[in-house]
Amino acid sequence: MTGPGASSVAARSTRPLIVVSNREPYLHTYGPDGRLRWSKTPGGVSVALDALMRERGGTWIAHGAGPADRDVVDRHDRLRVPPDGPRYRLRRLWLTEEEERRYYGGFANEGLWPLCHVVHVRPIFRAKDWAFYQRVNARFAETIDEELPAVRTPVFIQDYHLALVAAELRRRRPEVRMALFWHIPWPHADRLRICPWRRDLLRGLLANDLLAFQVERDRRNFVQAAREELGAAVQGGLVELGGHFTRVTAVPIGVDYDRILAFATDEALKAEMDRLRRELQITTPIIGVGVDRLDYTKGIPERLDAIDQLLADRPDLRGKVTFVQVGVPSRSRIASYRNIEAVIDRKVADINARHRTAEGHEPIRYRKSALKLRRLVALFSLADFCIVSSLHDGMNLVAKEFVAARQDLDGVLVLSELAGAAQELTDALIINPYDVEGFARALSRAVDMPPAERRTRMRALQKTVAGSDVFRWASEILADLEEHGAVSYPGTARSRAATGPDLR
Repeated sequence: MTGPGASSVAARSTRPLIVVSNREPYLHTYGPDGRLRWSKTPGGVSVALDALMRERGGTWIAHGAGPADRDVVDRHDRLRVPPDGPRYRLRRLWLTEEEERRYYGGFANEGLWPLCHVVHVRPIFRAKDWAFYQRVNARFAETIDEELPAVRTPVFIQDYHLALVAAELRRRRPEVRMALFWHIPWPHADRLRICPWRRDLLRGLLANDLLAFQVERDRRNFVQAAREELGAAVQGGLVELGGHFTRVTAVPIGVDYDRILAFATDEALKAEMDRLRRELQITTPIIGVGVDRLDYTKGIPERLDAIDQLLADRPDLRGKVTFVQVGVPSRSRIASYRNIEAVIDRKVADINARHRTAEGHEPIRYRKSALKLRRLVALFSLADFCIVSSLHDGMNLVAKEFVAARQDLDGVLVLSELAGAAQELTDALIINPYDVEGFARALSRAVDMPPAERRTRMRALQKTVAGSDVFRWASEILADLEEHGAVSYPGTARSRAATGPDLR
């Protein structure tokens, strides 16, 4: 079974592009022996965009954060990547420690991130952080201007870190074609009002020709805010502000299905699974997994509470279930992230202590480091069930990665209804992470699910994930941009052609 996406993007367009993000796809460090090393940046979004760039080519512009990053670039701060088989160019942009702390840690992740995720963490907005956010966004725009080979080269901007880039670049290159994909949720208009600079953010985003969100809910929230805060007009599939038209749409992101498929069907998979089983000391017949950044939006404490409840409700499962939680440390300079990591540490220790068997089996295996994709596929292939328990999520690619890995059509996905992925992956066991008892009942059902039902559900999930992979996601966004981009004047043939489904 293969995903249709790779061929569809090639059929529609192979034009090189510029991708712009805060996080770089590859970083360089020095090992203990002093030798230069490189690694892929973990995370589903980075993996997905790297797959896109390996397919299309062009330039990826990002903040260089690796300790040895400066030592491998040329005099123009460029290098070819992937390091083991170059397919495109990486242009690194350097930030001072204060710029990174205030633009990234401050405004983006203490302000916008909790604002957009309804998880009861108070957003913090500081005027100085906002000033640095504006400054860094202007620097990204300046770098794009330097790297842009032609005005028709598509510029694909990523996420909430770079909401002002399009407006800054538009001043330099009025005709450039720009799309921004907002990977996280967009808040309801009433919640957006918490942000003192919400109108500036809205104007910055509406400087794009195409603005895409994960799901319809977020698209609707944005359009409502544009109307209420800026008085923007909605015309069919376009939002108009000051004579410029922005196409606003919802296009859920996918995974690199074919790459995961290759690992899942590789003859070496079984050996990798056996290695993981030994490393994690798994001897039980039932295995569950969770793979997340250590972030308060991911619902990891709620997940652990449900496992605790399951073991309390089902004494027959004690000593028979091992749950592997992979938690990748993230944004540890921010107090709310340090706090959630401490909460998880305590819960894991408590559950292991209370449910330890006489033979010494503890139900939770907790690993605080990322896995490369090959090993991640092996871990998913070991699992009887995978839990994605987000409290609020734009999409959550772990859910789709788990499905793509299960070429044996086995395994059960337990998925939060508050993750964007739940709107597509309806054959998962859908749970509310705040309902501990209901969550535990779903886990019990996952453990006991008959093989025929597991196969039926996974076959349907596979069809959804394979049919909407990262290449199809990119193809839809970029084909739309290239066909209808730079819609700047009302009433023109181009603006009339760009109309689509009514946004209201």
